[in-house]
Amino acid sequence: MGYLKSIGTVIIYISFFLTVITFLPGLPPEAEYSEYSIKFPSDVQLKYETKTRLQEPEILFSGEIKGPEDIASFNGEIYTGIRGGYVVKIEENRIKPIVKFGRKCDGLWQEEKCGRPLGLKFNDKKELFVADAYYGIFKVNVHTGQYVNIVNSSEPIDGKTAKVFNTLDIAKNGDIYWTDSSTDFYLHDGMYSFFANPSGRLIRYNAATKKNEVLIKNLGFANGVLLSDDESFVIVGSTLNLKILKYNLKGPKAGQQEILIEGLPGLPDNIHSDGQGGFLVSLISAIDSEHPVLPLSFIPHPYIRKMISRLIYSIEGPFKLLQDIYPNYYSERVLHTVGSFEVGKYLTLKTDSLILRMDKTGKILNILYSENGDVSCISSAHINDGYLWLGSPWNDYIMRIPLQQAFPDLTINTKFSAEKEQKQKEPVLTVSATPNVKVEAKPIKSTIKQDTTKPPSKSTVKAQTKQKLNSDAITSKPTSQSTTTSTTSKPTSSLPKASTKEVKKDNLKKTEKDNPTEIKDKSQVKSETSKQINEARLKTKSDDSVKKDVQFTKSKPVKENEDKTK
Repeated sequence: MGYLKSIGTVIIYISFFLTVITFLPGLPPEAEYSEYSIKFPSDVQLKYETKTRLQEPEILFSGEIKGPEDIASFNGEIYTGIRGGYVVKIEENRIKPIVKFGRKCDGLWQEEKCGRPLGLKFNDKKELFVADAYYGIFKVNVHTGQYVNIVNSSEPIDGKTAKVFNTLDIAKNGDIYWTDSSTDFYLHDGMYSFFANPSGRLIRYNAATKKNEVLIKNLGFANGVLLSDDESFVIVGSTLNLKILKYNLKGPKAGQQEILIEGLPGLPDNIHSDGQGGFLVSLISAIDSEHPVLPLSFIPHPYIRKMISRLIYSIEGPFKLLQDIYPNYYSERVLHTVGSFEVGKYLTLKTDSLILRMDKTGKILNILYSENGDVSCISSAHINDGYLWLGSPWNDYIMRIPLQQAFPDLTINTKFSAEKEQKQKEPVLTVSATPNVKVEAKPIKSTIKQDTTKPPSKSTVKAQTKQKLNSDAITSKPTSQSTTTSTTSKPTSSLPKASTKEVKKDNLKKTEKDNPTEIKDKSQVKSETSKQINEARLKTKSDDSVKKDVQFTKSKPVKENEDKTK
């Protein structure tokens, strides 16, 4: 009987304590707690076949990096931000630090000092824009490491200071669309945002006026953001609301927001382009009726959420007081751990991640997952150079999977491949007396007769022209067998045969001046050369003497015949 009485007394004291911390005004953490609702995956009948295409990913730099949250690329070069505050370049055999915005720190537990790069995005000028969770938005020169602060973390926006600079995208006119995940809690206290009311925002930085404008408010931890290809709208992920919203920038609905998709089967994180007008959404933690996220289960109960938040803070309170009086390593580690997302991930019953591909209307095209759990805690899925690169805020490695395996219908990233080819294949114009002519890939071996009294055959003219071209060292795209000649009708008069010395590099310019009929104006070279090639081919086939004098082989280039002729 006394035992039951003791248990009852403990229950009464605990209930009294919980009642006090729940309803007593002014206790931290300060945030709003009211009832709201979201649509869970169980409310949406998933008619999409999940595909196990994320099996056996290639793991790179295991143990060498920590938390490659987001991934960006330009011309095949991969960049990411890691814990410790650095933006790094992923090279073939090493990780190259590029820049750090934070201060010197002793370890990862001092994240607010180190800085934490989250979202990365390149513009068309190969300038990298980075959102550091604690320090703001920066523009970086990846070659020199120099940077400029675009949006300062201390600057209030619409009366509130951004606490978590998360992800961003860059418009063609230079405007930056970015997300502030919370106006209540910093990243190292991110778990509190699970229980408080949504306070995330989608913000536009106007490059012309250098002002920030709030486009959407009250997002449940605003996360990934991406502009459509035509920049008619921008989409943003609301992680704790399990949905993606669309904000119209052009057209009759400009300035209006709408739900693109909701009731997602996981927590949406970063959003990337699929290169074909659609989107790749990383669901960092999968959700279903058997594996819910526990904090989301309390959404309809604001008092329970407030009580849990204050209980967690009551654990931190004594260590904060100790750290203020006597700063030390242990209390600092506890303060970093309690309330962080890294601990909050254990509140989910399923750590498997999903990668969702959808079109611009919000229609789901594919849902990928790893059946054996190889792929977990994925926050980013980025296509580059035939691979699907996978980032994570907690993993100590970076992963990639062949794109052919993950998305067979996305064998190449058409959007960014086109940009890369356009930059790499820009025409190079040269000014010289010798025209630039495209030359065949196959070498030509010619046997030149020594009788100088006979008129030169077409093969001799071809050989000389080929030698001139080789002396200029011109290289371009290979074509079918072709040479450059000034072919008219068959020669009827005897012409002295040109010596092979005349076509050497040192005398090339002189030969061109002496034979104006063979060298055309530079603006006409391309068209006339094509015409001459066709005529030369026809005459070569019909001319028996050419067949006897010229032999096509693949063994030796023309250049070697000069010595033999001598």
